[in-house]
Amino acid sequence: MSGSKNLKKLHNNLKLRKILDFLIFLIFWNCAFGQVESNFPFRLNLATEAAISGINVGLFLLHPALRSNLAVPTGDDLIGFSRDDLFVLDRITYRTYDYCAERTSHYSMIATLAIPALLAFEVKKNKPLAVMAVMGIETYLTTYLTITTLKLISRRPRPEVYSGNYNPVGYRGIESLNSFPSRHTALAFSAAGFVHGYYSTISDKTLLSKILLISTYTAAVTSGFLRYYSGVHHFTDVLAGAAIGWSIGYVVPKIHMKRQNNQTTINYDINPMHIRIAVLIN
Repeated sequence: MSGSKNLKKLHNNLKLRKILDFLIFLIFWNCAFGQVESNFPFRLNLATEAAISGINVGLFLLHPALRSNLAVPTGDDLIGFSRDDLFVLDRITYRTYDYCAERTSHYSMIATLAIPALLAFEVKKNKPLAVMAVMGIETYLTTYLTITTLKLISRRPRPEVYSGNYNPVGYRGIESLNSFPSRHTALAFSAAGFVHGYYSTISDKTLLSKILLISTYTAAVTSGFLRYYSGVHHFTDVLAGAAIGWSIGYVVPKIHMKRQNNQTTINYDINPMHIRIAVLIN
């Protein structure tokens, strides 16, 4: 069983390395040769991309060190945990495991991640599409690596451990301690934040833009709710995942806004009052 888990970890690490390599290739290709239309609001620049890539590579290299130094308790060590040990909000909202809801939440998250690809119908030029692709990959990769790092550091037991009649036979090792924060929720809300960040920069709002924005938020909220409802995560795990994922997704388009006269203008829409705040960064 341990050999199978090691092979799975190796396979996941190889996939992450390929994604990192592909991202770095796209970044340098676009920075070196990509010229996008002057009215397209986003640009790639080596300083920003190097910083984001450096953070992601650092997080990726940190994971093996965190895993090797983890003191993973045995199943017997977790016997005796009860709901009284939980934070009051998690104790009130506690739910037992539901397999159907858990599987549904997984597919809901995948569907949410796919929605931003529909932005291609608005960004029809090849080079702007490449810029959007880089920003999208950076959003998902940064979210995934950040959440995985937090999981390895926090090692919070999943709700099943606090059932009061926990059976150590079903103990899954580190997977049973991967509750905080919710990675599925974070990834889903990173998609919502990305779409929101993109459209808050675009002046011409179309019917498609409104449909995409509403659809992404609806799918993200559904995914997060199902992660909680299925009993896979505590309620606060979902809240934290949503906040982290949305923040990363919203910020990535903002830091790629093109510079004018050595300044970057970042616009924030505060709904429902539609107040726009412009921040100039030298």
